[in-house]
Amino acid sequence: MEKTLATPDNTRSVSVLCSAAVKTRSGGFERRTKRRLSQTKASVRVSGEEDEEEEKEEVKEKIEALKRIIPGGTALGVDELFEETAGYIMSLQCQIKSIKVLTSFLQRLDKQDMKFGG
Repeated sequence: MEKTLATPDNTRSVSVLCSAAVKTRSGGFERRTKRRLSQTKASVRVSGEEDEEEEKEEVKEKIEALKRIIPGGTALGVDELFEETAGYIMSLQCQIKSIKVLTSFLQRLDKQDMKFGG
């Protein structure tokens, strides 16, 4: 392949090609964005009160699901539930770390056994 040095004529032709490619990409981006916006506008409701009620209902459903997941969560209020959830997550993270440490320890033991023919 023949390489050419950048001259004013080469630079102009490359910049025209690059700008055409950018315009093509940006045109596609604009079409996709407009399409998404029109779909979003179509799904937006006129009444704000209905949206608030739906959000409240959604939050209630999520809290009920959380109560079922957390041990003893069904007997807790919302504030206590969130505190218990935080503690439960920390407990799970500690368990994961412990399992990782034990796993790496056991893998090292297996490697040593193989070295000594055990």
